[in-house]
Amino acid sequence: MYSKEEIEKKRLSALALRQKKNINSENVPKTRVAIVPTGVNKNNFQGTSSSNKSNVYRQKSTQNRFDPISTNKFYPNKTESIMGNCIMIKNDRFAVELAKFSASLIELFKTIPTKAYDLQKRLWNFHLKDYELLLEKLMRRSDCRITGLPKFTKQTFDKVNQSTEIKIDFSSIDETLRESLMPFQQEGIRFGIMKRGRLMIADDMGLGKTIQALGIADYYKDAWPLLIVTPSSVRYQWSEAIFKFLPSVPTQRVHHFCKNERGFEFDKVTIVSYDLLHRCKDIFLRQSFGVVIFDESHFLKSSKTARYNAAKEIASQANHVILLSGTPALSRPMELYSQITLISPNFMGATEFGIRYCAGVKRTFGWDFTGSSNLQELDLFLKAFCLIRRIKSDVLQELPSKLRQVVVLDPHMIKVGTKEMEEMAMKLQRKALTGAEKHSALLQYYSESSVAKQKAICNYITDLLERGEKFLVFAHHQGVLDAICDVIRSKKIDYIRIDGKTNPEQRKYFVDKFQDEREVLVAVLSITAANAGITLTAAQLVVFAELSWNPGILCQAEDRVHRIGQDRGVVIQYLIGKNTVDDYLWPKIQHKLEVLSKVGLDQEFTVKDDNVSIQVAIDSDQKQIDEFINDDSSLNSNRMLKTKPFNLQSTSSSSPSSDKKNQTRLDSFLLQKDNNFSSQERKINENCNSLAKLLDDDDDFCDIDLNEFT
Repeated sequence: MYSKEEIEKKRLSALALRQKKNINSENVPKTRVAIVPTGVNKNNFQGTSSSNKSNVYRQKSTQNRFDPISTNKFYPNKTESIMGNCIMIKNDRFAVELAKFSASLIELFKTIPTKAYDLQKRLWNFHLKDYELLLEKLMRRSDCRITGLPKFTKQTFDKVNQSTEIKIDFSSIDETLRESLMPFQQEGIRFGIMKRGRLMIADDMGLGKTIQALGIADYYKDAWPLLIVTPSSVRYQWSEAIFKFLPSVPTQRVHHFCKNERGFEFDKVTIVSYDLLHRCKDIFLRQSFGVVIFDESHFLKSSKTARYNAAKEIASQANHVILLSGTPALSRPMELYSQITLISPNFMGATEFGIRYCAGVKRTFGWDFTGSSNLQELDLFLKAFCLIRRIKSDVLQELPSKLRQVVVLDPHMIKVGTKEMEEMAMKLQRKALTGAEKHSALLQYYSESSVAKQKAICNYITDLLERGEKFLVFAHHQGVLDAICDVIRSKKIDYIRIDGKTNPEQRKYFVDKFQDEREVLVAVLSITAANAGITLTAAQLVVFAELSWNPGILCQAEDRVHRIGQDRGVVIQYLIGKNTVDDYLWPKIQHKLEVLSKVGLDQEFTVKDDNVSIQVAIDSDQKQIDEFINDDSSLNSNRMLKTKPFNLQSTSSSSPSSDKKNQTRLDSFLLQKDNNFSSQERKINENCNSLAKLLDDDDDFCDIDLNEFT
């Protein structure tokens, strides 16, 4: 019996002999060879000479000759390789998935000191410290092919396992911000500092990603200037959040980059939209930013866009990069790749990431990374590397079941300052007006404001559509409803619309469609026609594009989502326009609620957020929204105003006893709700409407006998 070395020597000798024969036969004239058709007897084969026939037989006889190039016949007992894959199952343990059972490999696994077997998943797993030992033993075997962990993934988990708990001093963060933090928000800031300010905060909507990002940025304020890149519809929310949570930052040092300003002077904080960033990239590249915040970072999910390329160049120069998004990946894991590369430019290659986590397939025209694979490992890897995510159910004990927020619309998109609107605003301030005159002026101002706010509303709705989540949007005027529908159609997104023209049969059909079909993302609803009698719990976000002066109607509209069958927290957003009728309506709503609460008709409509304050004129009882932007108001410029804070962030009460009372009241309210109002609910709403009408007609409510409404 020959050894493998002797066999290899003979094979090489035969191969050399064959090559020599080929060289000698190059100068020999080629003989025409006839191929005997299948099924034809060689004795009956006509039309060939004896020499040609011999060539035919010679070719046929050499078909089964030994080929010295192939080694298959030297090792006839060679078995098929066993395929496998290493995957992370915990931060410190990995498992080996085998394509088929192998007793010999099981025996090998048993020799690893940290071995363990999961009976349910039928997987052998090991501590990460034995990873190199296992691979070394597997490489000695020729009957298996095991895919290891990606190098970057392995290094990430090694760092996590070697890191020790670091005590972080929060004293350098602005005291106002520190006192506003909830426990889970403190944990988010701690995580960001542990990651040296390069991370993604992917908390669910309404959990305060903004305040966490500002807390991390303030911790690294020595590295400022700070650049905040955000959708244009919410950029003024950021300046208001800075004024609120970071009073140590002078207001004059916070600037909005609003157009292509070649002479723009950068200061401590600059806020810019994604579109302007890529259009004016050369201006921003001349300035070095130590800290960069990318709000709604899913806008950068594609590495082929101009906005991503601009963001990548800016981020590469920054020491700290913070990404914020409640929906970082809308449809597939590959959307995460471009965002992670902003945090870590040395991240693994796109092909390696796509093959490992996106079930990459090589096709005729390139790689297809639209799938998903190794998702458990990807989840562990992202949380270990750069991502922190909490959903409302994770922090439910710290949150109310309903969060109300005020969104200040972009003032540059609101057509204010017209002579007609200024006259109507001044008219509403006159105390000499009768109730009917004031009501008529309010309706006219309400109508004009709806036209002025349309562009800003549509801009905000466009950004919401990017998230790919279901939501409700309420409005009153047909023009606003039409404009919203036009925007949704332009994005080729399915939606439903319910207004006064929708008959009962259509309402039922539209409601079922929104509840059952995932493709239907938006419900466009009239405040007056769709505030009751329908259930739309498939969504958890409600947006009010316009206000109603009756708080009872607003609460009823909110409860289309916040009712029995809703197992998630609900976020309510009110879009407020500066220098519009909202300056009058919003304080008016709060004014009415104070009266309703005195008569036991509390609508649980407490909106808290320091982004808004109530302005009370000394010579008038009328309340107005505070100035959101630091400029001179066109209204009440000659009056002395005193300002008191008005919170608009959550519905949580100030004491545990009131929390328990409010929760009990809310539970009772939800249990009574159904598609058809009970007689008790109808009576309550009739009383609310009646009292609200009186308040609309006359601001002097002190003489009203409240006992008749109880």
